[in-house]
Amino acid sequence: RRDGSSRFGPGNQFAFFGAGGAAWLFSKESFLKDVHWLSFGKLRTSYGTTGSDQIGDYKFLDTYSVSGVLYNGQTGLQPTGLYNENFAWETNRKFEAALETGFLQDRIFFTAAWYRNRSSNQLVGIPMASTTGFQSLLSNLDAEVENSGLEFTLRTVNLSQGPLQWISNLNISFSRNKLLSFPGLAGSTYSQRYRINEPLNIVLLYDYKGIDPNTGLYQFSDLNNDGKITAAGDKQVIYNLNPEYFGGFQNQLIYKGLKLDFLFQFVKQKNYNYPIGAAGQMYNQPEKLQASWQAPGDTSPYQIFTAGNNAAAVTAGSRFSESTAAISDASYIRLKNISLSYDLPLNGLKTKCRLFTQGQNLLTFTKYKDGDPEFISAGFLPPLKVITIGIQLTF
Repeated sequence: RRDGSSRFGPGNQFAFFGAGGAAWLFSKESFLKDVHWLSFGKLRTSYGTTGSDQIGDYKFLDTYSVSGVLYNGQTGLQPTGLYNENFAWETNRKFEAALETGFLQDRIFFTAAWYRNRSSNQLVGIPMASTTGFQSLLSNLDAEVENSGLEFTLRTVNLSQGPLQWISNLNISFSRNKLLSFPGLAGSTYSQRYRINEPLNIVLLYDYKGIDPNTGLYQFSDLNNDGKITAAGDKQVIYNLNPEYFGGFQNQLIYKGLKLDFLFQFVKQKNYNYPIGAAGQMYNQPEKLQASWQAPGDTSPYQIFTAGNNAAAVTAGSRFSESTAAISDASYIRLKNISLSYDLPLNGLKTKCRLFTQGQNLLTFTKYKDGDPEFISAGFLPPLKVITIGIQLTF
């Protein structure tokens, strides 16, 4: 610090904090005596185990409700939930290690953190046969899932001279998800949903090869070489829909009573294209489908039109929406928020007056072609552009 004091702890010591309250102190004079550019340092780590029982109320009982149906003049009851006496707590084991450092009187402050969380004894609904009258039975799944990642933050005071200040904040996260184990996965109802050592948010897809120029139909790879295209044998290409990384870049500039704030959000990811269905169906479809296949020899991006009577085209169109062609790069950079305000200099008055304007989702930079890259499902609006102008009076 400028006043000569230290942020390393009493007696000019550098502190290392460990799990369980343990701490290691090293004298600054021993190895940091002449390091004037380092103004703050902390190494921390933690480990713990938590349980989760987020399963709703009364799951430890067989439950019933009034049916509303009379039998022999009496109102009957119907079962609404099955009790499983063998389910128990879901277990989460959490570990984290991080380094926090400040440089040049904390004008530059950097944090790096690594975490790993492992969840086991998953509380899920196990699918049941429809003849039981229930869709699922709450139980513990003998599987283990790992969530890990790196998180970085950087804060810099770029300018601080009198009434002029400029401060920037950057954060970026790399998160990974993985199914570590699942005994009996191949023979379970989840066999076409999950894969060991892959994220939970994967999708299994057909491998799209293009359009047959002679028939005008979408073509897909026969991965198991059995001479036919089936979901069990050929819908096996793995795509990870979790973001590779995401973060934000925020800036704040102040000059006397004028203040400007803005935040850019960025995400590196893949996502589904907007669903198009089978070309030629009798409902509204994107204009781009006008470029569909018309005659033998065409090299169109979309297959032959059909109103539904061409079974081969309908089947191919359905597979197309579940193939690698249905997913594209949906990375984007978005001006998430921007705000400009000015405090009027009302000298001698107790009243304060601030003029401000704010904007949300004003700009988006992306290669994604089908609307907004963040929300692609039908029935959901993309983030709205909002502009607000106002006056704030404080008496």
